[in-house]
Amino acid sequence: MLSKHITNVIQNLEKKKYRDKYNLFKVEGEKLVEELLRSDLETDTLVATSEWRAAHEELVGGRRVAEATREEMARVSNFQSPPEVLALARIPAPADPPDNIRDTLSLLLNGIQDPGNMGTILRVCDWFGVRAVFCDDDCAGVHNPKTVQASMGAVFRIKVFRTHLPALIAGHVGPEFPCYGTFLRGDNIYHADLSPRGFVVMGNEGNGISPEIEKLVSRRLTIPSFAGNGRSAESLNVGVATGIVLSEFKRSLSV
Repeated sequence: MLSKHITNVIQNLEKKKYRDKYNLFKVEGEKLVEELLRSDLETDTLVATSEWRAAHEELVGGRRVAEATREEMARVSNFQSPPEVLALARIPAPADPPDNIRDTLSLLLNGIQDPGNMGTILRVCDWFGVRAVFCDDDCAGVHNPKTVQASMGAVFRIKVFRTHLPALIAGHVGPEFPCYGTFLRGDNIYHADLSPRGFVVMGNEGNGISPEIEKLVSRRLTIPSFAGNGRSAESLNVGVATGIVLSEFKRSLSV
């Protein structure tokens, strides 16, 4: 039987103030939990059915397990069909930014507020090998349950740093290290000369890149529409746009 205390903790982790209080975040579903258990992150507690525990004793190892019935899992899960396992993972301590920023391509997120978009962006970064992501304080939480789910495990691998983006850009950008920004009007990304090193800024879902950061952008890029008839969506979802942009940067390295 799942204790009332653990039930309350899990339910409270939907809110940032409780994630901060307990220093925990929730990971749901067999696939993501298995990825968590194979990652470097620390697992505080596994909450699982007896059937799942019996089938995964080797993976569980010596970790603490709270057994729950399917009815109890339904009360603490966000899924329509409750999973057989979820985990409470320790939020890792903030890491120092990498020393090799000027040798790599990094993504900067300016006010990405939807946790689903945040998770999708982390998944895209994982796919394209962008290991460092810098966020401002207006971005959705990396350990929000919706972010974790949308990331499909990328949150366990991608290093995310909270920082003041204007100071970061000003301290690194120069002739050999550009800062690219994505706008509705800019250079066609398919014709642009893209550097293997630099910053790529993706802006807020509704307002785009803030004026303060826009002033620091050294190269404006746009993804052109190919609708042809003049009627198309006003803009792309920021997660989709990030995938296109990073794909084009990586393609330019392989030609």
